Order: sequence, then structure tokens, then C-alpha cells
Amino acid sequence: MKRLARALAGGCLTAALATAAPLASADSYPSKPVRLMVGMAPGGSNDTVARLVAAELSKSWPQPMIVENKPGANSTIATGELKRSAADGYTLMLVISSHVTNTLLYPNLTYTLKDFSPVSLIADTPFVLVANPKFGPNNPQDLIALAKTKERGIDFGTPGQGSTQHISLELLDQMAGIKMNHIPYKGGAPAQTDVIGGLIPLIFATPTQSLPFIKQNKLKALAVTSKERLPQLPDVPTLAEAGVPGYEANVWFGIIAPAGTPPQVVEYLHKEISRVVKSPDMQARLTELGLTPLDESPAQFQQLIDSEKTKWATVIQQSHIKFD
Repeated sequence: MKRLARALAGGCLTAALATAAPLASADSYPSKPVRLMVGMAPGGSNDTVARLVAAELSKSWPQPMIVENKPGANSTIATGELKRSAADGYTLMLVISSHVTNTLLYPNLTYTLKDFSPVSLIADTPFVLVANPKFGPNNPQDLIALAKTKERGIDFGTPGQGSTQHISLELLDQMAGIKMNHIPYKGGAPAQTDVIGGLIPLIFATPTQSLPFIKQNKLKALAVTSKERLPQLPDVPTLAEAGVPGYEANVWFGIIAPAGTPPQVVEYLHKEISRVVKSPDMQARLTELGLTPLDESPAQFQQLIDSEKTKWATVIQQSHIKFD
């Protein structure tokens, strides 16, 4: 019996080591399909970026990367599922800037930022401050001057309460010394539709969303929210250079894994994603979407997350935005 027990124990140990071996080395990774979750419905910018990257990796990998949409609660449902997933590199998630701000807005989340390992930044993009063509101000200075005369504030649409655009609006209010009248919508598309229709005058829109309508003169661009001007809109100033010094609010796209994912696997994933993003075809596709391709290490990605948390925590605290 003792000999049998020792044999069984040895067999269990051998099986455990065999199971753990792929986790300790990237040599055999991926040996099965890799799941890339997106916390939003299909069709949005983050879903588009995820599918572009997954398609390119699947061309060269022995196993496919499969995109799985799990929308709900501003991506927090999918993020909670990622935390509960095995830290083996086979379940990943594409996140955007709201990955950080969600942890500041929702006090009852089942996870914190420490529950995840940054893998690779893919791209970022500013917002474009766009207005209905009939809206009076044509530049940020005139907009701020008008806002200071409005007791109720100028109506400003966003994709929803606590969205990145909403928090970016709060930052603008705080830095410019004004108070816009926040109008939350259920998504960026209906908000932009109402700007084009003249029901509200202003929104922050992504370049992907707004550039076609700017070219058709259905929207007018007042400014962009990045440090540098947008190449697709070279004549449109940044908010920082046109009335709000130091203002910056970008949306970034990156891939994360559960905390504890083996460093070798994280490094392999980063190198592979970086290879794809640096390819001429992908650079062109991302640029067409109004995105700036990035090649940042996992450590640099973590530094960005840390700095974003500090920056937006102050904005959120001063604006008193909070959810249950």
C-alpha cells in the first residue's frame, strides 16, 4: 500500500509538473487558442483594434487568438472575469483608459489594478472637440469666454456618466474655470448625431468617429486634446495651445493579463504584439482610424497606468463623480 501511495504521489507530481511546464516557458506557447476579451459590444474602436491585432497574430501562431465580446457595466463585468481567469496567458483583455478610471468611480468592484499584469500598449488617440457648424465660437478661447457668461452652462454631450469623455470634460471645466452642462448619452454615436442635428452644440469625439463628418462640414473641429496636433487635422490647434495650457486627455488601447501570468509569457506576448503593431500594414490601418501606434514595454505600460490613476483621481474627487 505504501509503495502504491508513493507511486500515486509521484504520478500526481509528474502530472502537476507537466501541467505547469507550459506556464514556466513560452517555448510551447500558445498550445491552444488564446481568448482576447473586449468589454464592449462589437463595432466600437476597442473592438476594431482587438480584431485587427488578433487577426494578424492568428496568421503566424500555431493557435488562433479569438476575440470575445463581453459588454456590460462599462467593461467591469469582463474585467472581473479576467481576474478570475487562470494566469496562464490564455485569457487576455483589450482595455482602454477607462480601465483605470473605473477603479476610481466604482467603489464596489471585485478587483483592483493590482490584479492585472500589463502586456502591451497598442495605440492612443486624442479626442476632437467638435461642434455643430452653426455654433458661434470657432476656437477654444471664444468657447471659454462664452461659457463664462452662461449661468446654466453650455450643453456638452458625452457617451455617458463616468465615461472617459465625461471625465475629460470635468478636467476642462476645472482647468478653464468654467462649468459646462453635462448631457450624458448612451454612447458616443447618438451624442454625435445630436450635435450634427443641432440638438446639442458640443462633444468630445474620437477621430475615428468624427473625421468623416468634419470633412463633410457636418461638424466643425475647435481643438484636439493631445499634446501635439493631429496629423489628420493639422490646422486644428490643441486645447493646450489655444486657451487651456497643460491640458491633455488621450484614450489609449492596451492588452492586459491576470496578475501572476508567467513573465516569460508576458514578454513573448509583448514581443509578438509589438511585431504586429510595427508592421507597415498595421501602422497604416491604425493611422486610418485616427490612432497613433505605440510600442511600449510592459513596464512603461505600468508607468502609464500609475500616472493616469494619480491624474484622474484628482479630477474625479474634485468633480464628485461616484457610482455604487
